[in-house]
Amino acid sequence: MTENYRSSKHIVAFANTFVKGIGRRMKMTPIVSMSNEDGNVEVIRHTSQYMYQPLVENLIAHKGRGTSCILTQTNEEAVVLVALLRKYGIQSKLVQSMEEFPFSNLAEVKYLLKYIAQRVKTPLILDDLWEEAKRATFHIYDDSQCLPLVKRCIELFEQTHRTKYRTDLWEFVFESSVEDFCDVSDAEVVVSTIHKAKGREFDDVYMLLGDRPRKDEQLFRQYYVGMTRAKKRLFIHTNGELFTRLPADKNRVDNHQYPMPEEVVLQLSHKDVFLDFFKPIKKEVLALRSGDSLTLEDNYILAPITHRAIAKLSTNMQATLSAWKEKGYQVSSASVRYVVAWKPKDAQKGESETAVLLIDLTLTK
Repeated sequence: MTENYRSSKHIVAFANTFVKGIGRRMKMTPIVSMSNEDGNVEVIRHTSQYMYQPLVENLIAHKGRGTSCILTQTNEEAVVLVALLRKYGIQSKLVQSMEEFPFSNLAEVKYLLKYIAQRVKTPLILDDLWEEAKRATFHIYDDSQCLPLVKRCIELFEQTHRTKYRTDLWEFVFESSVEDFCDVSDAEVVVSTIHKAKGREFDDVYMLLGDRPRKDEQLFRQYYVGMTRAKKRLFIHTNGELFTRLPADKNRVDNHQYPMPEEVVLQLSHKDVFLDFFKPIKKEVLALRSGDSLTLEDNYILAPITHRAIAKLSTNMQATLSAWKEKGYQVSSASVRYVVAWKPKDAQKGESETAVLLIDLTLTK
């Protein structure tokens, strides 16, 4: 297909010119916009290392004219922008690249599947058991910020499976990812990594392309997908020369030097904690819920009520926090992002899984 029914004429023309620089392309025929609108493309080249502030100000200036999405290259950039939008009173939904663990490893999902597995007697999940499993999961995880993901998963499964077989449910869950169930329909602004933008569309798209984008064909393909998510207006904030000669409606240079935002959120992954630390405290970890407040003390994460150590920061993460401290940032709060199942790659057959915390650390200046 060479017709684009989503993007306006100027956006398609801009993307067509950009894509010529990508080698080894399967499609060589230019895309044709089927829109009646010209649209608008703006490229803002910054000399500043940090571009969060001008991008958000740009978004605020156009806010209210349709749906909006900010696309970033990394999860870290996306989380910083969510915090900055919140500072301006703008509610956003975050769609990240979550490749470090499968959706089926979420504690909430594990509970639902285990509940059914322990009670199902036939290949068919009877309606009474299905409803009972839903009620139990919703009750146990009522205060978890991940519960909407599970509810969305259940809703989509029910839409496509009137008759529910255990094998169908297991296949549906194990082939899904966390971002598959992020409902962004009611969001003022969607903040997403470019990698997860495919299949979505918005009136306005703001792309944050920092670190002076290098020539990389795979990266260029992601940029192209990001551009063509825009229907009416495309704004590219960059500190490189990659887009300066493309046919934009406006191409300007911003020489203002912007600071790093005063609030930064670090999303800790498996490599940022000592995983073996969790092995003897599985019960305590499973008692926590996504969104629960935690405390950081002497490189240990403490539980909210008992104040017992439930996680220990890795040596690299300790060094990372020291580097942020030198920049004037201190950890102001910590919280549970996910509770997930984990097992080492060299685990013996039959070895039980460990419950691991993935933690958010908020730093303020």
